[in-house]
Amino acid sequence: MPASAQIIRRIIVSATCKGGVGRTFFLVNLADWYAEIEQECAFFDSDVYNGTLTRFLPDSRFLPLDNPDEAVRELSEVLDDSEVVGWDALGALKGYYPDFLDETFVQNKDRFSEHRVTMILMIEEDKDTVFQAGELAKRLGDQVDWLVVKNHKTCSTSEIYDNSKARQELLRLGAVEITMERVPWSLLATIQKTSRGLSSLVLDESLPFLERQRLRTFQKRFFEQLESARALLVPTRLAMTAPVHKAGKPATSARPRVAPEEV
Repeated sequence: MPASAQIIRRIIVSATCKGGVGRTFFLVNLADWYAEIEQECAFFDSDVYNGTLTRFLPDSRFLPLDNPDEAVRELSEVLDDSEVVGWDALGALKGYYPDFLDETFVQNKDRFSEHRVTMILMIEEDKDTVFQAGELAKRLGDQVDWLVVKNHKTCSTSEIYDNSKARQELLRLGAVEITMERVPWSLLATIQKTSRGLSSLVLDESLPFLERQRLRTFQKRFFEQLESARALLVPTRLAMTAPVHKAGKPATSARPRVAPEEV
């Protein structure tokens, strides 16, 4: 690489607090996409109770959020060697992690000056995920990048999000929106029983041909969605004179909780 260029590495954080919204499924398929485009990556899991990511990606490492100093040490060690790091940030009980994100990545810019964080927000047709997305957007603002994933696993619309104040704020911050289609239940059962990602299953000739074709079709459409958000998912190569971070507001104190009815 020319001496005049600099790599801005990516930290991909699957950030929605609510459980069962597809955070891990998204990251497993993201790992397959990185393999497809030959982008090296590393993954972390922080859910000590339901570490599904480590079941599908055995090479992923555990990030102990209950020990912030140890977590930062683990992150720093991997980030020194990896251009992209994915993080399945928390289970439903890890409600204090926004403080960790703020203090680690936003306020500690000197340590992570060569990194840019992409926050993955999983949105379902409910007020909870929309509310959580809005609160995170208020807290972190344009200090990070935002990728909104409309998960259509139970509903093919996202009217609550589309008409929300949270969406208005995220779009103001430059958020990119993509869609994750519903996986047919029969195929989802195959994925869960085998603990394997789609890239492995579509090559498994022990599975029925039509089943493999349906998996391949889903993966193709998913990869197309990821490609549309490529700028937020891969490292950025900048001239040394280019700014590393967007200008942003200083971190603010925690805001009082707003009732979900007001999203």
